[in-house]
Amino acid sequence: MTILVAVKKNGRVFLGADRMMTTGSEYAVDVVNGSKIIKLKHAYIATSGYTLLDNCIEHLYRTKHPMMENTFKNRNEVFQFFLDLYTELKKNYTLVDTGKDTFAAIYNVFLVATPVSIFSISQNLSVNEYDRFAARGSGSDFAKGCLYGIYDLVDDGVTITRLALEASCHFSVYCKEPIDIVEVKAEDFGKLHAEGPKQKMKLLTHAARKGLPGMVLIEKNKVAKNSGKVSAKETGAAASQKQNQSKQSVKSSAADKSLKTDKKRKSK
Repeated sequence: MTILVAVKKNGRVFLGADRMMTTGSEYAVDVVNGSKIIKLKHAYIATSGYTLLDNCIEHLYRTKHPMMENTFKNRNEVFQFFLDLYTELKKNYTLVDTGKDTFAAIYNVFLVATPVSIFSISQNLSVNEYDRFAARGSGSDFAKGCLYGIYDLVDDGVTITRLALEASCHFSVYCKEPIDIVEVKAEDFGKLHAEGPKQKMKLLTHAARKGLPGMVLIEKNKVAKNSGKVSAKETGAAASQKQNQSKQSVKSSAADKSLKTDKKRKSK
């Protein structure tokens, strides 16, 4: 079970996921290379569902399958990647008939993040692009509520992503820390790494929930008013200080004149 979150804020894109993996009635969060985020040649991908899909994608990556050259520049290219993935799953892996729906499915859902775009892929391979944020997985309802509530209030994309993941881990029994977050940067792409798709990632990992300690919510108009008051006070204080300095200067000048007059009298 999983929570996947992607956020685009102030021209930057972030992708995050929890690390909880379940097998029957058991779960684990300490699996080696257990991050659900996978780095491809031109995008990050995260999946919720069978962990076998993780193995399949890694195998295709390590064998340098042509589909790994996909650039994910638009919805059509993303769709093509998952069509190729479905074909490989049917042809060379263990995918069987997945049900009686009109279209075939692969059970898992995905988020794909590039330096400029966020895509969500459903079980039937339908692809949608999101302009601000997206969430998939068991805890997505809680994450979406959190994202809706804080997106316009918080400027930092990492914080928004983290809070959405934390909300899912707090309310859903199927999500659990640690959580991983990565910023999707153009300079991090362009080649396949021999170590595999889970290496060379600059993950920010949180082992426990942090919330928003030390932060409060203030209305913008109140901030503006308070800022104006502070500015007026500072201006008044500066004027008062200048006036006092002027008075001191006058007093000092008068004292100097008096001292000079006394010296003249004594010299006479």
